[in-house]
Amino acid sequence: MKILVVEDDLVTRKLLEKTIRGWGHEVIAAENGLIAWEIFQKEEIKFIIADWMMPEMDGITLCKNIRSLNKAGYIYFILLTGKDKKEEIVEGLEAGADDYVAKPFNLSELKVRVSAGERILDLEKELHKKNNELSRINVKLEEISMTDSLMEIGNRRAFYEAIKKSHHRACRYLQHYGLIMCDIDNFKNYNDTYGHIEGDTLLKKVADTLKSAIRLSDDIFRWGGEEIVVIVHEQNKPQTKLVAEKLRQAIESLKFEHKGCARGYLTISCGVAAFNENDKNNQWKDILDRADKALYIAKQSGRNRVCIPTDKVEPEPSS
Repeated sequence: MKILVVEDDLVTRKLLEKTIRGWGHEVIAAENGLIAWEIFQKEEIKFIIADWMMPEMDGITLCKNIRSLNKAGYIYFILLTGKDKKEEIVEGLEAGADDYVAKPFNLSELKVRVSAGERILDLEKELHKKNNELSRINVKLEEISMTDSLMEIGNRRAFYEAIKKSHHRACRYLQHYGLIMCDIDNFKNYNDTYGHIEGDTLLKKVADTLKSAIRLSDDIFRWGGEEIVVIVHEQNKPQTKLVAEKLRQAIESLKFEHKGCARGYLTISCGVAAFNENDKNNQWKDILDRADKALYIAKQSGRNRVCIPTDKVEPEPSS
């Protein structure tokens, strides 16, 4: 451990240096509090042994200055003092000192005090490490709680958190955003044909494909079952519709076998809606509802297409 020794008496300072090094510690020495203060601001020091009475800056002032910094990690401070009155000792401890050793000091006593301080710093370091580990675990748990375990995209809870923020920004700053509701066409038929395990594989494949097709700044979530919702930031309705078409094409281009679908391969249908100036007094649920209605139109009009709420429903052609 690196220990800063502050003592104006040369003989005492040299004795402390030699003794503490003999205990296996690295020692930096200073002849007064002012020099020690300068050293402390440059070096990574966690342990200080300082005389009380010194020229330039005394040990009490040095201790107060160090405590005022609110530096990361604890600094253990031992005062060396010839003062022996109770009120004087209390003054030193109230200034922020952790312990004191009366002069003339006994080296065995000092060693015990230094060992006690070292144990406290080791405990503080271990506690800091465990707190960091706990923080990482909490972050991971929060991430898990916001992620759909199968599709490995955001879940409905994560969507609620994201859409509230997006809608708030849109209302406050008129920043557009779009919503795309995606549905895997004839997914029930796929499960009936290939089984639920293969159905899960299909869901993961669709999620990975859509996630790769959107921008990093956009967000994707599993809404439920085979439905996926995408938040497209800073995009109006025509732009969002273009994004949805890109997603539709990305899935179609896979040519993933789907015998339960009229086309014989995997497709999705998409409904699109977007925030506009007239939505300032509306809720995000109103926009989601428009996207959901557009998805209904897409599915009723033949699937494998992108629709907006104003599109007309055309009957699905018979297979």
